[in-house]
Amino acid sequence: MEQIEGTLKTITFRNAENGFSVLKFIVAGEVRPVAVTGTFPELSIGENLRMEGEWKIHPKYGRQFLCQKSEVFFPESGEGLVAYLSGGLFKGIGEATAKRLVDTFGEDLINILDGDGDELAQKKIKGLSGKKVTQFLQDWKQMRESRETMLFLYGHGITGSVALRLWRQYNTNTVSIITENPYILCEEVWGIGFLKADEIARKVGIPEWSEERLEAGICYAMLKASSGEGHTYLPRENLLTNAAQEMRLRLDSEEAFQDLQYALEQLLKNSKLCEDAGKIAVPGLARSESFVANFVSERIQEGETSEFGDSKELEAFLSAFETEQGFTYDPVQKAGIVQAFQSKIFIITGGPGTGKTTLLKGILALAEAEEIDVTLAAPTGRAARRMQEVTGHNARTLHRLLEINPETRRFSRDENFPIETGIMIVDEFSMVDTWLCAGLMRALPKRTHLVLIGDKDQLPSIGPGNVLRDLLSIPEIPCIRLERIFRQAGGNDIAEKATLINQGRKPSPVEGNNFHYLPFESPEEALGILAELITARIPQTLKGPVKDLQVLVPMHKGPLGTVEQNAFLQKLLNDSTKEFKSQGINWKFGDRVMQLRNNYEKNVFNGDIGKIIALVKNDQKITVDFEGHLVGYEGDELDELSLAYACTIHKSQGSEYPAVILVLDSSHFRMLQRNLLYTGITRAKGHVWILSGNGAFDEAIRNNRMQLRYTRLKEFICAKTKGEPVEETLPPEKNPYDKFMQFLNES
Repeated sequence: MEQIEGTLKTITFRNAENGFSVLKFIVAGEVRPVAVTGTFPELSIGENLRMEGEWKIHPKYGRQFLCQKSEVFFPESGEGLVAYLSGGLFKGIGEATAKRLVDTFGEDLINILDGDGDELAQKKIKGLSGKKVTQFLQDWKQMRESRETMLFLYGHGITGSVALRLWRQYNTNTVSIITENPYILCEEVWGIGFLKADEIARKVGIPEWSEERLEAGICYAMLKASSGEGHTYLPRENLLTNAAQEMRLRLDSEEAFQDLQYALEQLLKNSKLCEDAGKIAVPGLARSESFVANFVSERIQEGETSEFGDSKELEAFLSAFETEQGFTYDPVQKAGIVQAFQSKIFIITGGPGTGKTTLLKGILALAEAEEIDVTLAAPTGRAARRMQEVTGHNARTLHRLLEINPETRRFSRDENFPIETGIMIVDEFSMVDTWLCAGLMRALPKRTHLVLIGDKDQLPSIGPGNVLRDLLSIPEIPCIRLERIFRQAGGNDIAEKATLINQGRKPSPVEGNNFHYLPFESPEEALGILAELITARIPQTLKGPVKDLQVLVPMHKGPLGTVEQNAFLQKLLNDSTKEFKSQGINWKFGDRVMQLRNNYEKNVFNGDIGKIIALVKNDQKITVDFEGHLVGYEGDELDELSLAYACTIHKSQGSEYPAVILVLDSSHFRMLQRNLLYTGITRAKGHVWILSGNGAFDEAIRNNRMQLRYTRLKEFICAKTKGEPVEETLPPEKNPYDKFMQFLNES
């Protein structure tokens, strides 16, 4: 490893996202400026770096120095210091002022700037007085600290927006925090998960079996289980196994196992995790699941109520309403409307075309006649808007209804500030996870009737829990299951074919009035079909330009994943020349984009879709219109967005589109499941085109295996409803390592 020192002369190239740069330095002993390549933060002309690396001969560009590690240093005097001070880093310091400073203080200048700087004011340097002195000293201090920190981060492979985010969060403490315990970044910095923190930890020398690493690895495994896989708890053995796999640990000895188990015990002792009967959970999630169970069991025990009218009165009104509207309710629907008024908690479930909306309209009409306040809500903005369109009543997202506080990230609505309403109706309830369900139930007074509407056969919530399915498995909870498919307008066969698929049967014929099937042999052929559909066939079928068309796929990665398809569709659908590249994406004016995480400060939420209506290339700023709500993004904030011409089927839940193109391929084999296919198909209101490669469509119909979700909601509700004791915490095993090894062998 060789070392060189040089003054930055020119910046030939720099990738703002990962910091890779091609620079030219003036180096003592070299006749010409030296080409240096490596990963650097933003540097300014005139800065001095001490670099370690090796010389290489590039076949095209010749001799270069490949920098692997660098640190900034300040020339103590002379022309180098004048060049640095006047290089543009310090506002108001030109070459003449910089030369006066160096001539006046000589070798003492660096020490004076690093100190309190009083001598600068006393000497009264021409061009530097009063507020300029104060500003110069502040800029000097911040520049020195930030440069040293940023070079440290880049030297350890922490680059681009992540490095900038760390500096903004921790400022001068960044280096000490990272070197002491980089795993704290998992909890405190958006965009840095365990894997990135672990990579950083290795680079700063944190041992593989350190207690900090083991604890962070266990927490990551628990977080991945809840947020990524939907579990509300994990059995102890599963958690330890998953944690060991994530950290690539070999638990081949009892000593190694005890180290991992000790880390788990510390997390339990410090209440970062909790355990009951060998089932380990995040404390807040466990409390939420318990709260939902208490809420539901109390309403079950209350039984039916006639506070909104008895059965005969309600049925008489519905009969009059049918005559007035000129139609007749299905007997099951009619019974469901009456039961919704008489039950403190009631569930309506059914697939597309089974009359859920008709039933909902009946509830609203009856509530209006009885002068009962009704509140409508749904998990997503699109689902809430669709609910409002079909009912004519105001509907809001659950987050906005519960009034999320952007600072605390907690709901303002709770037991102390409840939602005063007679009936609370929530649509698309299959999307609601345990956290959100508990937040809703905390905000409902005892008098409020809760009506939940959802399709049990759709994908479960992205977040932890399987709330709708768990509730439907409890016979004591009043519910109605709508199964009859009513004739759709214009002979629309999507609901009919979706029902067959949900039963594991392939429609015959597959092609229909609104349900279309197109096989392909290769990804290239699929893209060709996709282009022809979008530019010709779909506009002709819809008798107009493509609007709100949505391409859905099972996965992000792969040749037909969302990443590749978004780039392809952007070229096809957006010819704007206003663009810039950031976060690996080419952003264009007019692009359709999606929010990827809840941002309470901006009041936008995961899955919200908007359109770029303003774009400033030089500042890398965009403004997105989320259907009337304008939100600005710049710099590293852009990693909260993605293009949304294509999105995953998971992200489409709660939405409905005039036309859907569903792309399935054998490369998606891991995700080809019946409920995923069913969910994708039922997003289409007008037409659905299924593009299938290599039997992917058939495989998705056959595969009805659903990943088990560990939840305790049913267990808790049944125990509370029947007065049975919940399983007590078991004493520790005499030899947990033997039990653990038996578990691994059985697995």
